Amino acid sequence: MPILSKATGTECLCVGPRYLATFQPKQVPHFFTDVLVIGSGLAGLRAALEVDPNLSVLVVTKAELQLSNTACAQGGIAAVLGSDDCFDDHVADTLIAGGVLCDRDVVRSVVEEAPRRVFELIEWGTKFDQEGSRLALTREGGHRHNRVVHADGDATGREVMRALAHRVQQAPNISVWQNTFTIDLLIHATQCGGALVWNRQHGKTSIWAKETILAAGGAGQIYRETTNPEVATGDGLAIAYRAGAEIRDLEFMQFHPTVLYVAGSSRHLITEAVRGEGAHLIDRDGHRFMLDYDPRAELAPRDIVSGAIVTQMERTRHPNVYLDLAHLDPQFVRHRFPGISALCAQFGLDITCDRIPVRPGAHYMMGGVTVDRDGRTTLPRLWAAGEVASTGLHGANRLASNSLSEAAVYAAHAGREASTAAALQNDSFHASALENSPIDSGGEPLDIADIRNSLKSLMWRACGVRRDASGLAEAAESIGRWCRYVLSRQFSNPIGWELQNMLIVAGLIVQAATLRTESRGGHIRTDYPEPDDERWNRHISFAVGVSRQDDSIPREAEVNRSRPIARSAVVEPRPQVHHGKTITLEFAGGYWEGKTLHTDSADQEESLLASACYEMAHHGTIGAECVGLSDDAVTYARLHGWPEAADAGLQGAHRYRVVEHRETEQEIVVKLQFQPKNA
Repeated sequence: MPILSKATGTECLCVGPRYLATFQPKQVPHFFTDVLVIGSGLAGLRAALEVDPNLSVLVVTKAELQLSNTACAQGGIAAVLGSDDCFDDHVADTLIAGGVLCDRDVVRSVVEEAPRRVFELIEWGTKFDQEGSRLALTREGGHRHNRVVHADGDATGREVMRALAHRVQQAPNISVWQNTFTIDLLIHATQCGGALVWNRQHGKTSIWAKETILAAGGAGQIYRETTNPEVATGDGLAIAYRAGAEIRDLEFMQFHPTVLYVAGSSRHLITEAVRGEGAHLIDRDGHRFMLDYDPRAELAPRDIVSGAIVTQMERTRHPNVYLDLAHLDPQFVRHRFPGISALCAQFGLDITCDRIPVRPGAHYMMGGVTVDRDGRTTLPRLWAAGEVASTGLHGANRLASNSLSEAAVYAAHAGREASTAAALQNDSFHASALENSPIDSGGEPLDIADIRNSLKSLMWRACGVRRDASGLAEAAESIGRWCRYVLSRQFSNPIGWELQNMLIVAGLIVQAATLRTESRGGHIRTDYPEPDDERWNRHISFAVGVSRQDDSIPREAEVNRSRPIARSAVVEPRPQVHHGKTITLEFAGGYWEGKTLHTDSADQEESLLASACYEMAHHGTIGAECVGLSDDAVTYARLHGWPEAADAGLQGAHRYRVVEHRETEQEIVVKLQFQPKNA
C-alpha cells in the first residue's frame, strides 16, 4: 500500500511503498526480545542500560557499536556545574538560541537533570578532563558561562562511547547486533511490534519486541557538506514516517559554522570549543569579520555565525574563511585540541600558527520524531530519543552542546518507560502474519551513487544555509522526479534502502522549508528574511497522509516577543549606532547604585561599557529570572578594545536585571536593578 504525505500548498514528493523490502513470515527467521533499541549512540546505549535487568534487550546498530554521531562529538556536554552558573541562565541561553518554538518546560527539565546525567557518566567510567580536582569547563557560542564538560581535549564523544559500550557489554541482559540495517518498523494492529532488519550473515530477520526505542541518529549525509559520519542518512526519520509516527520541524537543520575545508579530504568538524577558547574567524584578507555582524563575535549562536561566514565568503569571493589560533599559547592549543591538531597535521597545517580553512556544513537536525516528556511517540509502543527525536528542547536553533545533554536525559526516560511497559506484557512469542509481496520493478539498473551525489549537491545548493522559493521549487521538482522511479523499486541491500530513505527525508525537508515563509533560527529564507510571529510561531508536522501546522505555541510565550529571537537571514554587519539614538542606562542598588551610563559619553570607557550593557540587555536578558550581565558584558567590552573591562564592576556578584525599557524618537532608556548572586 503506497504512503502519501499531503502538504498544503506544495506538491507531494514522498510517494512510496509502506515497506521497502519484500518479506514473508515463512521465509525469514524471527527473533523475540522484550525491548528493541535501534541505534548505538549515547541515546541508544543509555536507553538500553535503563531497562530492567530482568528483561531482555537487543541493540541493533547499522555499523560498528561505537560508530555514531555521538562518537564524532568533539565539544562536550552542557550542564550547570560551575559555582558562578545557575539553571536559570542555562534555560535563558537555550531559549534565546531556540526562540519561541522551544518548549520551556522541556528546557527547564533537561537543564535541571543534565548535571545528574553527567555525574552518572562519570560513575560509569567516563573520564572527563579536569583542572586539579575539579571538572574542566569550557564555554561555547551562545553560553554566558563556562558549562561544557569535555574529554581528551576534543574527543568527548569517543570517551563517552567507550565507557557506555564497556558497560553495555558487561550487562548480561543486553545483546548487540552490529552491522545490521533496520529496513522498516513492523506494525500490527496500529502498534509497533518490532522491526525488519538485514545483515550479511542471515539476511532479513523479523525482530518482535514488546517495546521499541528508536535512537537512530540524524540525517546530515543528505547534504554534500556535513560533519556527520557516513551512517547518518536519516533512516530513523524515514522508517518512523513510513510507519505512521508524526515527525516535525524538519526545516530546522543546524549548519555548524566551522567544518574543515581541504580539497580531497572528508569534511571534519572543528569544534565550537576552539572559538570558545579564543580562536578568531578571519577572511582571506585577515580581517576579523564577526565583529561586523554581532557584538558576541565568534561566540554568537551558530545560525548567526554560519550566516555571517556565508556572507563574508560571497563578499571576498573565496570558498572559505579561516580559524586563527596564532595569538593563543601554542602549548595550550596542542594540549586542549590534540585531535584537531593531529588531523590538520595530516594536511600540512600547524594549528598553532597556520590558518585553518573552514566553512559551514550540515551538522544537527533540530526536528525529528515528535515525542512527549518520556520519549513516547505518536505511534503506540514506539519511543524515541537522541537526534532522531523532536523533544521541544532545541526549538529553531540548538544551543551548542545541548544535544548530548538531551540524549542522556531522554534516553533515560524512554528506557525507563519502555521497560515498565514491557514488564506488564506477557511473553507470547507470536509472529504476526505480516508480509510484503515482491513486485516487478523492471527497467535498467540504477546508478545509485550518481543519484545520491546529485541529491546531496542539490540539497546543499537549494536547501542549505540559505533558501528561497526558486531554489526550493527546483529541489522539489528534482526530488519528486527521482522518487517516482527510485521509491517504486525493491532493493536487496542497504545501499538502495539508504537512498530511498534519503529521498523521503529530503523531500519532507524541502516541503517544510517551502511552507515556512519566514526566517527563524536554522531556517533562513532570503525571500522572507524576517520572522513572522503572527503566522509561524508553530510547528510544521508530517504524518502519513497529513501535514499539520501546530497552533499549540502560546502567543505570549515565556520567550517574550519584545526580546529578539536569535536568527540569521541575509546577514549584514550590525550598525555601530542604534539608529542614531542615545542609550542611557540607569542603575539601582549594588556596585553602581545611582550610576548612569551614556553611549554617547565623551569618556570612551563609559561609552563602551554602556554599549556592552545595552547589547546584553537587548539580546535576551529582558524579563529573565536570573540574569548575569557580568561575563558577557566584559567579553563584549574586551572584544571592542578595552582589556581592563574585568575591573569595571560587573563581574562576580555584581548582577543586574532589566526592570524597565522605554524608547522615544531620540533616546532609549534602560533601568537595571541589582540582583544578588543567590537571589
